[in-house]
Amino acid sequence: MEPLQFVTFLDLLPNVSFIPTPPQVGGDMQYLVSVGDELLLVTRYLELGFDVDQHQLDIFYKTIEFRVCKLVLDGPMQEIVSKLDEWALFVGENSSMAFRALDFQGCKGNRIYFTDDYSEWNYDGANGDHDLGVYDLEDGSVVALPCYPRKFHNGRGWPPPIWITPSLH
Repeated sequence: MEPLQFVTFLDLLPNVSFIPTPPQVGGDMQYLVSVGDELLLVTRYLELGFDVDQHQLDIFYKTIEFRVCKLVLDGPMQEIVSKLDEWALFVGENSSMAFRALDFQGCKGNRIYFTDDYSEWNYDGANGDHDLGVYDLEDGSVVALPCYPRKFHNGRGWPPPIWITPSLH
């Protein structure tokens, strides 16, 4: 008969490492995205806007820029990434992921697809427009997602800002 082995609570904890992130000047949200064996820190910049229509003040946030850095564990803390080549990043409150754009019809490389994870409906019930779209890392342009009508307001019926992970099978 083999001797009993005891497992303590500490034996069950995962091994966790902390990576210091670079200090940010500006930037409103940050996302970590794994691309191959690299870890990218994606910083999102928003612009605050106001719209007065029919005696109602609507506050909206509009994404104006993304900046991407590669986190380096055994060297300088970060390296600026100016090109993603064939990779497309999907960032949002629920998850962030990267895919090779050629694997998915309609997806383009060197782009950051983003959800409205700062939607006023998600936070304080204002009637602002939704902010989701595609950022082109090469020219810095932002366009609305083609499946999203810009003036769609459905109150609290707006779907949560999530990405569905595609499958190649």
